[in-house]
Amino acid sequence: MVGQRRKKQRSKKAMMGNHQNSWLRGRNAIVETLEAGRWLPNELVLSDQLAEETHKLIVDSAMVLLVPFEIVSHERVTQLCGARDHQGVIARMPPFPYVDVESVIEQAGEPPLFLILDSLQDPFNFGSVCRSAGVFGVSGVFVAETGQAEVNSQVARSSAGAINRLKITRSPDLIDTTDSLKETGVRTVATSPHAELRIDELDCTQPMAVIIGNEGTGVSDELLERCDELVSIPHATGVESLNAAVSTGIVLYEIHRQRLAT
Repeated sequence: MVGQRRKKQRSKKAMMGNHQNSWLRGRNAIVETLEAGRWLPNELVLSDQLAEETHKLIVDSAMVLLVPFEIVSHERVTQLCGARDHQGVIARMPPFPYVDVESVIEQAGEPPLFLILDSLQDPFNFGSVCRSAGVFGVSGVFVAETGQAEVNSQVARSSAGAINRLKITRSPDLIDTTDSLKETGVRTVATSPHAELRIDELDCTQPMAVIIGNEGTGVSDELLERCDELVSIPHATGVESLNAAVSTGIVLYEIHRQRLAT
């Protein structure tokens, strides 16, 4: 087995959730997290059946980052995380390091592109939205402190590592945050199946914030009132409405396409 076995003390640091929910699992998710070096695990647990190349990659990173690790039986890894799809490596994670609202706004590129998530409660939806945000260069993602899924292991996995590259901030009041963005010249946009203006007809080269609503109730009335534009996504007649994650990907792609063209 390549790499040095390091016996660790069971971590007493703050965790992302309760015992089983605190574990991030899977090779790619953990390698991405270690490479980003921003959300460091409290500890790593590796299976003694882990492929040699993967073992060396993770152990080398752990030693550089001073992350304690332990090598145990494959069955013990499964027992710890309560799942079988761990691919031989799990990481006990601390709470996610959200960024403060002001720095996200101040450090955004030009023209800035933000996402405002209005009470997304499905962690897989949240992670998929973050994945699209990472692909299409979103400057920052704003979520509420309450009524919103927190970044957890499910969000991390479904984002395909994008949460390690995104600036995600928890806002005490999304209304105030939206007003602050508008004061800097950012135009706010939300999708509506009843909007006459299509997303491809909107000038997306300007500073923008896209508001994504709750899976069941959509965007709240208070945020809708602050929208500069409501846009629709053209689709074939008879097809049901798109879910939040898919809608986000389509809208962000159109914004990215227009900005590339200019």
